[in-house]
Amino acid sequence: MKKIKLLLITLLICIVLIDIVWMFFPDSISRNFATVLTIPSIMLCYFLYVEIKNILYLLALVAFMVADYYFFVEKSLAKGIIGSAVALSIYGIIVLKQSHYISTRRLLVNTIPFLAIYMLPFVFFVEKIRDDIFGEIIFYTFSIGYFSFMSVMTYVSKKNKVTKKLVSAGIATAVMGAFFGIYFFIDKRPMYSVLAKIFFVYSHYTMWEYIIIKDATEVTEEV
Repeated sequence: MKKIKLLLITLLICIVLIDIVWMFFPDSISRNFATVLTIPSIMLCYFLYVEIKNILYLLALVAFMVADYYFFVEKSLAKGIIGSAVALSIYGIIVLKQSHYISTRRLLVNTIPFLAIYMLPFVFFVEKIRDDIFGEIIFYTFSIGYFSFMSVMTYVSKKNKVTKKLVSAGIATAVMGAFFGIYFFIDKRPMYSVLAKIFFVYSHYTMWEYIIIKDATEVTEEV
């Protein structure tokens, strides 16, 4: 099992390195093929690592691959954003199903302050978003915020090895969304795109770890 984990880490590091090289030589290297390999690499190592599969997690990964297809093959930004938002919403559902120990009072008390802080950066580039993709961006932003919020609340309510992986994925996803927002709507410097990709890769890796550890723990408890 350690070999599979090492394989995944190696693949993801190579993907990130291609992005870093692209930042310095944008006209000499294409990063698209490396970008679309992230999710397939995650899925391949997931199949190799576990025997009993988490269907919701697999649906999320498939949705991410569909999003990549629209982004890089169909060149449809709107459909790609929707695909990513659907995938992140499934991530949120996975967390919600495992968060029965979060008190309703704590959720209500923290929801408004969290969303207010999370949506604040959105105000700075809302006028720069094209009208034809405004709804898709709102959906995508909300899905990131929901997943990040639920991951933080889960960790605060029950701190352990499993939820630590989850909150790492949630926070990394929120930071990724912020950097993508800066790159697409404020400053087109490659650095922001590369930083977004690094957090994208890290968030998916930690989510992969979370799913594996969580499902293994649940199987052990049932036995």
